[in-house]
Amino acid sequence: MNLLRRSSDAVAPRLLSPDTGRPLYPRTPAAPDLWTDGTGHWPVVEGIPFLRTGRDALRDAVVQALEQGDRRRAVALLLRDQDDHARTPPPSLDEAAAVVAGVEDGTMGLREAMDRLCFGPVAAYFAHRQSAPTFLSALGLLAQHWDAPPRVVEVACGIGQVLREVTLRGTPGVGLDVVFARLWLARHFIVPDALLVCVDVAASGLPLSCVEGATVLCHDAFYFLPDKEGVLLEMRRVAGDTGRVLVGHAHNRRVDQRGVGGTPLSPEEYARLLPQAACYDDAAFVTGFLEQRPVPAATPEELRHAEALCFAWPADPARRAIDFGAPAPDVRLRPNPLLTTRDGQLSPAWPTPGLALEYANAHYLRGDSADDTAFFMRATRGAMPDERPVLLRRRWLLDLPERW
Repeated sequence: MNLLRRSSDAVAPRLLSPDTGRPLYPRTPAAPDLWTDGTGHWPVVEGIPFLRTGRDALRDAVVQALEQGDRRRAVALLLRDQDDHARTPPPSLDEAAAVVAGVEDGTMGLREAMDRLCFGPVAAYFAHRQSAPTFLSALGLLAQHWDAPPRVVEVACGIGQVLREVTLRGTPGVGLDVVFARLWLARHFIVPDALLVCVDVAASGLPLSCVEGATVLCHDAFYFLPDKEGVLLEMRRVAGDTGRVLVGHAHNRRVDQRGVGGTPLSPEEYARLLPQAACYDDAAFVTGFLEQRPVPAATPEELRHAEALCFAWPADPARRAIDFGAPAPDVRLRPNPLLTTRDGQLSPAWPTPGLALEYANAHYLRGDSADDTAFFMRATRGAMPDERPVLLRRRWLLDLPERW
């Protein structure tokens, strides 16, 4: 699998070495899984370049496995690599190899793979991200500033659910994340055709050439980045003169974050990093997505009590229209497994107390009457075409992986 060569259009980005900034290319035609800038060597496993710096011993071991023709060992080695915020130890090499075998032979689903790869609490976040208010705000922010870009580049893309929404509607996606395992799961379950790159953008920037006109997004992750100014400069560089930079769900340090990590800033501090950007209350994009209406910009002072913020640079409105609430063509929608009926009322059953607390405002997942419950129950037997947009917008129906 070599997705690096699948994109033949002129706007496909070139990969750059995270060490030197020079273009990367295959070491030899006979070794398409080993790339170089003329000095260092970087492995490309399952079509995913591993460009994370500070992992020299791991990189050498992966390169050695590839040179010996042991692809599965190379994958298993990378699946054990974690980020600095991991709360659980990594799986053993044998366990990681068992996950590779189970996913590749079709006997293991997404959630089991995350559990066995020791994702810990973040597994529930990824498994149910499509139901979360933060996911709806990402779609609302993208739609309000949609330019029909040649590509959407997502920084800290996780397992690729936001990228899937844009790729299903015909826009190529590029996903960057610091954890190889997330990208590998994205490749197998969520966005098989996206260009995915494992890199620590806080340490190395975005190892991509400029994609003129691209939309570069960082959602629900920007507050974790220590060098926020440096990453923003890189996002602007990749977007080019005519592109768009979007930052969504950036936590506000003035508001109680219920134990959320990272280094959040105040609205004024974010605004100083993003001069001339439009500023928004992140929660307003959830309502805007559900009600199909635009969200008004606000001043940093007006947002001082907002839990999280969004920013768009440049601030001008979208040049094109897109509706992420409408079902994408040829996508099978299934009833949201979070939803349960209790005493005749429809409500979500979040899998952890932390998610239940964080997403307590997900009112769209609750039914207000017996009619709502009956509507959902009919949908479980097969929603009519005219019902599907309403059910999808409220996340009562979802586009889940076949082996979720």
